[in-house]
Amino acid sequence: MSQQMEFQTEAKQLLHLMIHSLYSHREVFLRELISNASDALDKLRFEALTNPQLASGSEPAIRVKLDKEAKTVTISDNGIGMTREEVIDNIGTIARSGSKAFLEKMTGDQKADSNLIGQFGVGFYSVFMVAASVKVITKKAGDGAAAVMWESCGESTYTLGDAEKDGHGTDVIISLKDEEAVYAENWQARSLIKKYSDFIAFPIYLPNDKGEEEVVNQTKPLWRRAAAEVTEEQYEEFYQQALGGYGKTLSTLHTNAEGVLEYSSIIFIPATAGFDLFSNERKHGVKLYVKRVFIMDNCKELLPEYLRFVRGVVDSEDLPLNVSREILQQNAVIERISKALVSRILGKLKDLAENEPQVFKEFWKNFGPVLKEGLHTDFENREKLLELIRFQSSMGESADDLVSLKQYVDRMREGQKDIYYITGESREIVEKSPHLEVFKAKSIEVLYLVDPIDEWIVVDIYNYNDKQLKPVNKGGLDLGELGRDEAEKQVKAQTELTGFSGRIKEILSDVVEDVRVTGRLKDSPACLVAGEHAMGAHFEKIMKAMGQEVPATKRILEINADHAIIRNMNARFEKDANAPELAEWTMLLYDGALIAEGHMVSDPLAYSKRVNNMLAKISEAG
Repeated sequence: MSQQMEFQTEAKQLLHLMIHSLYSHREVFLRELISNASDALDKLRFEALTNPQLASGSEPAIRVKLDKEAKTVTISDNGIGMTREEVIDNIGTIARSGSKAFLEKMTGDQKADSNLIGQFGVGFYSVFMVAASVKVITKKAGDGAAAVMWESCGESTYTLGDAEKDGHGTDVIISLKDEEAVYAENWQARSLIKKYSDFIAFPIYLPNDKGEEEVVNQTKPLWRRAAAEVTEEQYEEFYQQALGGYGKTLSTLHTNAEGVLEYSSIIFIPATAGFDLFSNERKHGVKLYVKRVFIMDNCKELLPEYLRFVRGVVDSEDLPLNVSREILQQNAVIERISKALVSRILGKLKDLAENEPQVFKEFWKNFGPVLKEGLHTDFENREKLLELIRFQSSMGESADDLVSLKQYVDRMREGQKDIYYITGESREIVEKSPHLEVFKAKSIEVLYLVDPIDEWIVVDIYNYNDKQLKPVNKGGLDLGELGRDEAEKQVKAQTELTGFSGRIKEILSDVVEDVRVTGRLKDSPACLVAGEHAMGAHFEKIMKAMGQEVPATKRILEINADHAIIRNMNARFEKDANAPELAEWTMLLYDGALIAEGHMVSDPLAYSKRVNNMLAKISEAG
């Protein structure tokens, strides 16, 4: 006997939203129904452990049948099934508390509201996004009562009655809307099962082109197997085919965690960087599964941004199947999994650095600048990251010669108290900088910070092993005992050249803050340095390239009292402090200092004219 019943008021609202929303992933209805079938099979297996009479002896399975002519899709399982009361509770009221919470979240924007689907246990009703009507025929395992039929068009009512059914389980028969008929196509159903339900624990049968049933899912995913059972070839195939990776991988991390936190994962550290590594459209390479059911690609909540180059899959036993991105952002389980994954990845990179330095060097060439971002964003793992970061340095013969902070400190000169660095666009530019002259003369190593990210992270490093990081092109240089001779000469020369320095400062008053004698130069006549707390020239250049407004700042011109040019200019100053050629020479000195550090002169035409005038005078004198 059939009985027509009305949905509750809130259920009507919910159904209307689902059916008429602009939900962009209508295809998930098949995932939801297959997941429900899998749950029913799991429940029966569990119940049969304590009630052997429920064990039917038949293979637990899910069957999907398609009828293109009738435009129907049927999902059947031989699981636990439902009684009449359970049908009313589980379907007729649409998870009462869930639907209420769903409606409370609604904003009035249909497209935005539709993205809430799946958060409140209402996954079954996603079927009405594609269905003109749905019929459910179910029979409870071990229950002598007749099977139950539930049917609805997704409007205000549903019909409940008795039905005939051989054996226990549930059949969901979907009559598709005309515009959704594509879901009755074999290729479409097969594709969606492979995408969302490939690793469901039970076989999913689908007829092939010849009408013969065949299993279309893998049932046991690679990550659920013991690592000892998986070959390198299988890992590589999975990396390339399932995760879209290309080329070889540097390392594979296979985890099956049990206990307080249960999850399985396979994480790959690639050998080569993807083309979108620094793109604004970049994607994370980790897929999230829950109980073998695919939930989402590019799960940013699982790994921090600086590990975005990693590819892999994570399958959690402790998350609900209806998890959404909004829930992930505040989920303690995801936080714990993420913490464990980051620890394993950084631990593996440390192992590579210590035991396979050539492999790590290859990794660093591709992903070093990205990993450095972690120093700016992940304070919790700062110490681990400090062990991993590498730099070029003045002691390396080429860009391939990298040094860790530990290696730098271990080979510091006796009496050296700081770690010295220089920033710039490239090794070719910084290694010719006049700022390095005294360091080369005294065999003091200088780190070359030539990645754009270095300007940001150097502040985050600040010090390492109680050694402060000091720029060689900023403020007053203090080499301690290693620079005692230069410091004494500098004090004496500064007194002797006080008048000359003042005149140079007067000539360059528009572009420099001060002029002073330095001990950092050996071969060059002059160089420019930033004030101790001012923005460096390279950082200023980066900020301008990013379109940022940078306040105008003047730098300090430092002069080498032992250089012939400075001595000759001082001699001319002492004869005539207002000699016109002194101003020309001073401007050439300033422009030369700009060029030496890789910057353009402010007025190339005026610079060229000064050089030509000087060459003309030299020719006349000759």
